[in-house]
Amino acid sequence: MLPAHSTVLLVEDEPLIRLFLSELLEEAGFRVVEAANGAEALVLMEAGLKVDVLLTDVDMPTGCNGFELAHRVHELWPGTELLIMSGRRWPSEGDLPPGAAFLAKPCPNEVIVSHVVSAAERKNRLFYVAETTRQPTERDSNILPFPKTA
Repeated sequence: MLPAHSTVLLVEDEPLIRLFLSELLEEAGFRVVEAANGAEALVLMEAGLKVDVLLTDVDMPTGCNGFELAHRVHELWPGTELLIMSGRRWPSEGDLPPGAAFLAKPCPNEVIVSHVVSAAERKNRLFYVAETTRQPTERDSNILPFPKTA
């Protein structure tokens, strides 16, 4: 079951591909935030965007490529699941950060959605385990949750 709050940061420089992938993932139940390159993606995350899954293309005309972006995200936000795609470059040793997955383009739609669902479920499972094993603190008792809205 896909968590309702799962956010995918989609980084793709080709507008039509980005639009297609965004719609595909939204239809699968994800909240999708788009970025045209690595610099935009980092600005979004540095601004506080909570990302469950980073889905990035490798080749981008400006700034860092998808491998560099994935390494940066892994360093700064280690809980983010990483999916890297390319139709031109196969990863060399050291290109993929630990835990990252690589998808070769062209890739069937079902495979893309399946990988993103698996990554979101893994992220959700790890978050749940971390939260349920964490010991409550005095500060936690002062936190009042906001009511859920429809």
